[in-house]
Amino acid sequence: MIFMPVLSVNYFTYMGPKGLEVLLIDDTVLILQRLKSLLSELKQVGRTEAVTSAEEALVLLEGYHPDIMVLDINMPGMSGIEMLRKLNLKNVIKPVVIMLTNNTFAGYRDECMRLGADYFLDKSRDFLMIPTIVEKLQASKLAHI
Repeated sequence: MIFMPVLSVNYFTYMGPKGLEVLLIDDTVLILQRLKSLLSELKQVGRTEAVTSAEEALVLLEGYHPDIMVLDINMPGMSGIEMLRKLNLKNVIKPVVIMLTNNTFAGYRDECMRLGADYFLDKSRDFLMIPTIVEKLQASKLAHI
């Protein structure tokens, strides 16, 4: 299941001259490697960071402000939903948040969207949509500059 929002300039942080900055958060290293590989092929992406836990991501976010975050829901320790709660993504300028999960229950989707997620993707069905979403986000951002 995919949720695609109406995009506005408020969804984005500043995209530097080297392209979009992406933070990947998933406890499965193979997923992180595949996502990094997919994103490395996009000229729109300048920097990709990957961590295996929400706790690591929160530490990294103290000094890193990505344009896009791809976040798993079920991880050991803090879940992706708990991380969204901690981030309080109601700010005007925030990263675009793509939830990528095997848990596509409507309750999870609704909670993620309420907490500020922009997309909710099924890992088994929507995984390969991420590069297309990134390209569309970058094109939309450039149209608003």
